[in-house]
Amino acid sequence: MRSHGVSDFPDPTLGSNGLPSWSGVSNQAPAYVAAHQVCKKDLPGLGPQTSAEKATANAAALRYAKCMRSNGVPTFPDPNGQGLIQVNATGTLEPTSPQFLKAETACKGLENGFAQQTSVATAGASAPGAARGGS
Repeated sequence: MRSHGVSDFPDPTLGSNGLPSWSGVSNQAPAYVAAHQVCKKDLPGLGPQTSAEKATANAAALRYAKCMRSNGVPTFPDPNGQGLIQVNATGTLEPTSPQFLKAETACKGLENGFAQQTSVATAGASAPGAARGGS
């Protein structure tokens, strides 16, 4: 983005949903629109985009959440409707606890992209809003 006319484009930060966020960007500015057209091919897959993709991701995340609850993490939350699970939104989960890790191992077969978010979720797990996403 910077090399295509948006010289002040910020580095990403961890958003409240556990995904990269670029704050302070005016996505309506002509320079941004032009640079985005050139650079969008370089964006990482940040989760489902269409309604159908979100529904599919949410169904997979719900199966995962139910599995985690049935394997010893009774407070594991449901997904947010877009395939993301706020792992520690309430501050009551401990993603590094033996109980959580055991449930995570038991549910590995239902894992649908959540492992790709594990480092993001675990890194932010002590802060409310850490998320895991399915794709």
